[in-house]
Amino acid sequence: MKQNIYFKIILLAAVSALLISGCVKQTPKDEINAELNKQFQLKINQTAFIESEDIRVKFLDVKEDSRCPSDVVCVWAGRVVALLNFSIKDQEASSLTLIKSSTRNESIAYFDGYSIELISVEPYPVSTKRIQPPDYIATFVVSKTT
Repeated sequence: MKQNIYFKIILLAAVSALLISGCVKQTPKDEINAELNKQFQLKINQTAFIESEDIRVKFLDVKEDSRCPSDVVCVWAGRVVALLNFSIKDQEASSLTLIKSSTRNESIAYFDGYSIELISVEPYPVSTKRIQPPDYIATFVVSKTT
């Protein structure tokens, strides 16, 4: 019986040492795995990690959402402005602002041989409901440009 307890303690210590040393890959719960050239979705304060390129994209905030609500007729369609951080390898993260609009194409930014595009931001506004920051989900795609 004592051997069984000692074995469990030693096993637990070994697993703990591996986790602490980084030998076992851990993904924070606010980080998802993504792939180059494939769309991925992020909530505010969530990060996507593209392992093949060692790229991290963090969706920081929706700075503006002036899109015309779906239940209203507007003269102007409006726009949504997303703020994010983009980093490659060990470089310091750069802040990027992407704007999804029907009148201007500012939904793509270029960074060190890569592009990142804001595909969409959900939910779409409705005049009777205010969108709270935790409700936003943005869809992005990262591609190589060279």
